[in-house]
Amino acid sequence: MRFSVLVIIVFVQAITALGQNSKFDNAIFKSSIKTLKTFVDGNDRSYPAIELFGDNVILIQFDDLSPNANNYSYRIIHCNYDWTASELFLDEFMEGFNENSISNYDFSINTKVPYVNYWVAIPNDDVQLKKSGNYVLSVFEDGDQEKIVLTARFVVYESLLDINAEIIRPLGAQVQNNSQEIKLSVNHEELEISDPFNEVKVVISQNNRPDRIIKDIKPVFVKNNELVYSFSGENIFKAGNEFRAFGFTNTQKYGLNVNDIQFADTIYHVQLRLDERRSSKHYFWEEEMNGKSFIYLDNSLDSYVSADYAYVYFSLPIDDPFLDGKLYLYGDMTYWQTNEQYQMQYNFDTKMYEAKLLLKQGYYNYMYTCSNNYTGELDDSFLEGSHYQTENDYVIYIYQRNFSDNYDRLVGYQVINSKYQE
Repeated sequence: MRFSVLVIIVFVQAITALGQNSKFDNAIFKSSIKTLKTFVDGNDRSYPAIELFGDNVILIQFDDLSPNANNYSYRIIHCNYDWTASELFLDEFMEGFNENSISNYDFSINTKVPYVNYWVAIPNDDVQLKKSGNYVLSVFEDGDQEKIVLTARFVVYESLLDINAEIIRPLGAQVQNNSQEIKLSVNHEELEISDPFNEVKVVISQNNRPDRIIKDIKPVFVKNNELVYSFSGENIFKAGNEFRAFGFTNTQKYGLNVNDIQFADTIYHVQLRLDERRSSKHYFWEEEMNGKSFIYLDNSLDSYVSADYAYVYFSLPIDDPFLDGKLYLYGDMTYWQTNEQYQMQYNFDTKMYEAKLLLKQGYYNYMYTCSNNYTGELDDSFLEGSHYQTENDYVIYIYQRNFSDNYDRLVGYQVINSKYQE
């Protein structure tokens, strides 16, 4: 009993150090950490979601660009639906210890850029989760929980609802050619819901992007055991465009949309083909991954330790620089963030926006997004265009917090695709 109380106190102190109201993102806080990937083990293109007490596990992988292994540890944080830390105590949402060393790692093999690849599987022998909801894995170094090097999101859900969702072309002159609408209803025969307007929270995300979310929507109709969240003209997303793509999986031959590969100064340099503005072009469908990326090296049994790093160069011809906004590379490869390292810089000599990123060999999706200098809002349709035909994933999260709970229980989860609807 005394030991359990001590563990709880340590956990509460750690949460306080991070800030109880802090919102957790997929984020890297150490410059040598690269290629943070979170997915269901066995499917590195999946969204990071597993069923409570199911057979699947979440795998979190990352590289440290160092020839030597470092002392990294991790802990698990349970979160509310908005990704702030929940009020649950440690022993309420998990069994095991909440400070564990990362003992799983391998050194890179025959790469020009040396690195150490680390991975954590959740749940494992040291950590078993007891509650559904949003979770964050926080990695820190040297046993100091304030020396955080990265945070990674994942969710654990319960299948207690029958989610019926359909993606349609919306009505209305302003949206019918550039947007998509989500028709949604929920059957909850297996779950008692006393106050659907206050105890149920619905979050819908396009391609699991943090900037393309509809949340806190209320049911339009409540009948028997069904909640209807659809009403014409609501739940509308700007559809965007198909993501741009490139791949470099072999340094001896050019890959998808690669124009040149050179080796200089101990590292490979990959020049992509010139991009072009697409906002005035007609819609054109291409198979892509809705913003995802995955690591791959030709003829390798384990790409995560055999794939090399390279500088990848992006170029977008634009006659004049934008005065009221900044331009960023955007996608899973940038963790859906608009940090300075992902910002495009305008070259007056070439009349192009240019950037370079240090990336691991594989396939990548990306787009260009503009951040408004005054509002901070992101707009990728400005350069990419937006078409109702665009193929998108919509990830639906349904949370419940009734009068007896002190956390947001994830009682429903579903992914629906606009092109491949059943």
